Amino acid sequence: MYRLSNPLVWLFRFRHRCGYGVHSPFAFKFITEVLYEPLPYYAYKELDKDLLLKDRFRVRKILHLLLRISNWAQPDVVVCLTKTYTSVRYLQAGCRKARITDGVPEGKIDLCWIDEPNDEVLTHLNEHSVVLMNNLNRHKDWFMRLPSVITFDLYDVGIAFFDTKYNKQHYIVNF
Repeated sequence: MYRLSNPLVWLFRFRHRCGYGVHSPFAFKFITEVLYEPLPYYAYKELDKDLLLKDRFRVRKILHLLLRISNWAQPDVVVCLTKTYTSVRYLQAGCRKARITDGVPEGKIDLCWIDEPNDEVLTHLNEHSVVLMNNLNRHKDWFMRLPSVITFDLYDVGIAFFDTKYNKQHYIVNF
């Protein structure tokens, strides 16, 4: 699920690391301050104690990303449509005020973490919404059809922003 299936993929994507070639100030700041944050966050150590040994490398990296994005976005409503409870804990640690649901609510959605394509979620998004797509390689065609403005392809995870004040752009990031 989170394994890099081919080391050659990592080498081909190597030039897309740390924000090289990104000219948008918003995208560069997001890549350098959220995706590639080098300093440990306040909750990493406590949350990582419960991870299984097999999840210590790639899964932990994705979970830390969820915590950082949740902390950065400070969402009010988070929809978590995944099969793991662990991701909910990391999202809640990133923003304690967030109301996390495992179904699509009636109102707006600020942050959405999904495993499978879900068109119902799209009707509840606004310009401040962020969609995180797990297993991006299996659902890349659905992800690329989203009415988003800025998208990030992290190989395993896709991130979509819907803020219309930015120009439409797709970034490949070697995460």
